[in-house]
Amino acid sequence: MADPNLPANNASDTERQNCQMRTVPELVRFNKHTKEDYYTPKMVSFGPYYHGLPELRIAEELKRKVLEEFVSSTCIESLENQILGVIDRIRNRYVGVSKIAYADKELAEMMLLDASFAIYIMKIELGCSKTFEHSRWHLGIAATPFLSEDLILFNNQIPLRVIKLLCDLMHGSRCTLIYDFLSFFIFRKKELIRRIPGEDEWQPLHLLDASYQLLVKHGNETTNAGEETHNLDNSNDPRELYSRQPDSVPGRDIPAPTNAGEETINGGSSEYDHQSILGTNTPEPTNAGVETITQENSNEYDRQSLSVTALKAKGIHFKPSSYSLKNIKFESFKFYGQLQLPIFFFHANSKLRFTQMIEHEMTLDKEYDFTSLCYVNFMKSLIVKSEDVKELREKRILFSDLDSDEQIVEVIKGIDTHRLGTDFLFDKEKKKIVRHCSSKAKTCIAELFHTHFRSLWTFIALLTATFLLCSTFLQTYYTMNPPK
Repeated sequence: MADPNLPANNASDTERQNCQMRTVPELVRFNKHTKEDYYTPKMVSFGPYYHGLPELRIAEELKRKVLEEFVSSTCIESLENQILGVIDRIRNRYVGVSKIAYADKELAEMMLLDASFAIYIMKIELGCSKTFEHSRWHLGIAATPFLSEDLILFNNQIPLRVIKLLCDLMHGSRCTLIYDFLSFFIFRKKELIRRIPGEDEWQPLHLLDASYQLLVKHGNETTNAGEETHNLDNSNDPRELYSRQPDSVPGRDIPAPTNAGEETINGGSSEYDHQSILGTNTPEPTNAGVETITQENSNEYDRQSLSVTALKAKGIHFKPSSYSLKNIKFESFKFYGQLQLPIFFFHANSKLRFTQMIEHEMTLDKEYDFTSLCYVNFMKSLIVKSEDVKELREKRILFSDLDSDEQIVEVIKGIDTHRLGTDFLFDKEKKKIVRHCSSKAKTCIAELFHTHFRSLWTFIALLTATFLLCSTFLQTYYTMNPPK
């Protein structure tokens, strides 16, 4: 019998009917250069869109073993009954999933199997030895990276509330598994977050939506726009900021922000609202702070060189802001400028993840401000060569477990933005940069230092030239005015 505390329908859900898990248009499915498909799962399906594909048969068979071995019969029965109570709402989250294709019982069983397997993958990613050995025995160690990739594919999702409910039934109402997974998956640090921004008002649709909300809003909830004060230099020993934790992955660890991020990390509860499996309230769309670029301003901006090394030559310094992709700010001072950029961890799958988030922004029937698209395009203009990456890495803005800075450049270049080259969200900051770089008074000293003091040899050459000039002047003077 379905749980009476899980209403099947209400007025609030009518407002959310457009928030569906859409499919990717065939036109954008394949990369036009490599013909690579970024949206079809390689190992495991979640939800009905790729369910039953022959190439995913091995993982599909493993799902039932995982459910039987890792989930108690009590949890299975309880969750299945609750899913059946709201199965119409779950079905409406998908496009074209009729009762002819999947009966209620069949769809509920699919959600149950997929939710348990999603938790299974999260535990593998977080280093649980029991689940890792189980996966290695049944799928092989080479399959592990594909499991976590498939978990965040745009077309390959199930409602996050289903996963949360099963997680609570298995581990208690204060289970933080999902938060730990998202924190580690995105920021490469466990226990960095204890809530998803905005989840008190509405629940993310799925795991991809939750990761998007974290990257867009994490660190912005406790301050007004432009007022974040993350202190990343609170350690006297810089090695402490980079020290590898016992449970961290290979690569460079990311320092955790303080001050502005504290409420986001520690405030709020990890308990879930069990009034329904699906969220009920949709946030009001906002375009606050978004300006439209005029053709004149756009052309003016295009004429400027915005690479990191070019801006550095103009006296612009770089500083980490927060983990929010929106947090890009520029300040112009008397003789220098300061560009604050979000902290980000780049790895081999960053291209795939940004591709999914950009598609997520474009497909939902609500007004997004295209933060991830604008961030990617802005970074593409900043990073054009390995020296640009090196500068941002040294400033602790970019982190990576890749082998070289050139690989980060290739990852950023390879992110498909569907020919949309706009970064209008940061138009205000771009105009400030243009004005600063166009001011001779503000850039002359920086250009002088960049030209004559950028290395020891240029400095020695300047001293030599100055000495020769003074010697020539003195020789000429005493030749024309010999001492008496």
